[in-house]
Amino acid sequence: MLVGSDPLIARTGPARRGKPLLICYLPVGDPKTPSASVARYVDCGVDIIEAGIAVPGPALDGKVITDSMHRSVAAGVVGRRAADTLADQLSMRSAASAVWMSYAKQLDDAYLEMVSASGARGVLLPGTAPTVLAAALAAAPYGGSLSAIPFLDHPPTERQIDAARGARAYAMLAATAGVTGVRDHVGQDNAAILAGLRDEGVTAPIVLGFGIGTPAQARRATELGADGIVVGTACVLAALDGPGTLTAVLNGLRIALDR
Repeated sequence: MLVGSDPLIARTGPARRGKPLLICYLPVGDPKTPSASVARYVDCGVDIIEAGIAVPGPALDGKVITDSMHRSVAAGVVGRRAADTLADQLSMRSAASAVWMSYAKQLDDAYLEMVSASGARGVLLPGTAPTVLAAALAAAPYGGSLSAIPFLDHPPTERQIDAARGARAYAMLAATAGVTGVRDHVGQDNAAILAGLRDEGVTAPIVLGFGIGTPAQARRATELGADGIVVGTACVLAALDGPGTLTAVLNGLRIALDR
């Protein structure tokens, strides 16, 4: 497995250096998922927490995550309040690595200052062109403390591939077209896409997301050439069921990736 040189990746620690990355979505502010916490994720071996910051219309998310975001919006945990909530949780786990995942209508210095204040060290904005995100971070006063995480469609566009070449931490590739949600398999076509990205000069770790949620799917993703996985919907569903289910899901994914 490739290991990124970025501090966001380096914080995963030497015990799992070289192992596939486990990146899990945490629904910040969802009142129905109190068991989804930074502490639980870290204790279960999650390498990077993808902190889902709610907006009213998450364009690339399916029903489970969209409903979760709507609950956070209704609870008022958006924007600065969401940043403060995330910062509070991260302060209790100094080893935690987090990426801010949301949708931004206005990507300005004030927005990026808010992201930086949350304690996140990476930014993933699926609705924003990766080249635009990278340029905004390069120009912003707070941009130096944040890594741009390119989001790549299935299949990726030329502009997305170009942005992935400059990725320091990792790039996220959608394992399938469409929106997030549970799928019954990981498509074989991802092998060719991943190999093509390497041929195009992408050197950062590439992780697969969208529809990956079981240990078998986690292993399949790495067999196809992924350097890790992003799990979203399965984490929210498990958190809705309770802390025992969520712990079992996270531990199962970690064990599958470490084999």
